[in-house]
Amino acid sequence: MYFTQHLPWWLLFILINAVTLGIGLLDVSISNLSILYIVVINSIIMVLFAIWQYASGRHYEKELMKMNDIEDIESLPVPTTRYQRALQERLLRVRQSHNDRMDQESMKTKENMDEMTRWIHDMKMPMTTLKLLMDDVDGQRRVKLLNEWQRLEGMLNEMLYMKRLPNIQNDLYIETAELGPIIGRSIQKLRTLCMEKDIGFDITLSAPEVKTDVKWLSFILDQIITNSVKYTEDDEIEISSSMVDGAVSLTVEDHGRGIRPEDLPRIFESGFTSTSNHGDGQSTGMGLYLANQAAEAMHLDIDVQSEYGSGTKTTLTFAQQNAYHKVKTM
Repeated sequence: MYFTQHLPWWLLFILINAVTLGIGLLDVSISNLSILYIVVINSIIMVLFAIWQYASGRHYEKELMKMNDIEDIESLPVPTTRYQRALQERLLRVRQSHNDRMDQESMKTKENMDEMTRWIHDMKMPMTTLKLLMDDVDGQRRVKLLNEWQRLEGMLNEMLYMKRLPNIQNDLYIETAELGPIIGRSIQKLRTLCMEKDIGFDITLSAPEVKTDVKWLSFILDQIITNSVKYTEDDEIEISSSMVDGAVSLTVEDHGRGIRPEDLPRIFESGFTSTSNHGDGQSTGMGLYLANQAAEAMHLDIDVQSEYGSGTKTTLTFAQQNAYHKVKTM
């Protein structure tokens, strides 16, 4: 690389020596030995200069080629040549421009997220009013309105938790919590839909307590139980907990439609909706994605096993004490 970069200098040096030799051959008054001395001395000087320049720039160029990020500029050695100093100054200006642009984009993103949060909270009031108005409606019409209301509330909650997710580490509060009330609240939100579809719950909690963040665990369970209810008809959903290898394991098992084998590896992808019901405009494909992202931050393991046409079994394995200590101190 060095010789390629400095090829014009080497060609100029060869040209100068060739001209010198040519003059010596044409002018008989100049000793051939003198011309030879001049050429040899020029060559020695050029070679020594090339060695010095290569040695002084080699370390800098080597570290420069290792750079993968603009912030790696700080790891470069101190520039020793004029070219290196000019290059260093240019890189620093590029980094400053990059950081300024990133700050601007971050500010715009924060403003957009704050605006979205305000909008979600503003929607909560009419949602509450709407729920009270629906209490005056009877019969099948009330059931349909409640189902749509619950769907709308779920979508608003998805948006709110999506906003919180990037800063989840600052939002976590790990404590000892009882699983029963958390599961009960998730089921209560779906009460109307469960009654309409004649769905019951068989709950057995051999391990009744876990160390977790109640708010985020509630969100994760809401997504899992909602999916089970959505694809189950006239059956029971089994929810159980047990201690497995020193860690609490919580299982939600239904006997509904199940998941196709080709869909199973993709259920936690952002925006993915089942190929079994791809035309369902009610599915956003974000629920399980957000649940999985939250679970990873909480050191929760989500395992989904399913057989299409037979049902789905989702298991949450809670982190042990040392992992929760890590979550608390991050």
